[in-house]
Amino acid sequence: MKLYVIGAAVVVAAMYSTAVNAQSLKQKEYVAKQDAAVAELMPHLKQECGTDIPVKFDWSNPPKPEELNHDAASYCGNYVWGVKQICSSSPVGKDTVKQKIKNVTCGFGKRSVTLKDGTLEFKVDIDSPGNDAYFALEWLQNNL
Repeated sequence: MKLYVIGAAVVVAAMYSTAVNAQSLKQKEYVAKQDAAVAELMPHLKQECGTDIPVKFDWSNPPKPEELNHDAASYCGNYVWGVKQICSSSPVGKDTVKQKIKNVTCGFGKRSVTLKDGTLEFKVDIDSPGNDAYFALEWLQNNL
């Protein structure tokens, strides 16, 4: 059984490595810039919520080359704003976030919010109408 697990891990790592190596310089620079900007969201989240909540971007569904002018970190920041609002709204909100959210992941896909096993996952759709921050806030208010 261990050999199957190790073999599967090697295959996944090789596929990820191939995808990363296939990126253009422009794509690699975009990812590095966006990852750095997303990391800057964590101290602000900690300040509002009183706990360390790691924030990262999931690049498994990257933007198309023509979408590289969009600021992925800004979209993620809009969703993180919703979490900060919950924390600042009341002690109950802050305690709920501390208990239920252990990390935040943003990524591209159909706009959605899910919470599973302490991971709050936001999917960003550049073409979605409306305000992502309020979309996230409403979801959090109704589902935490």
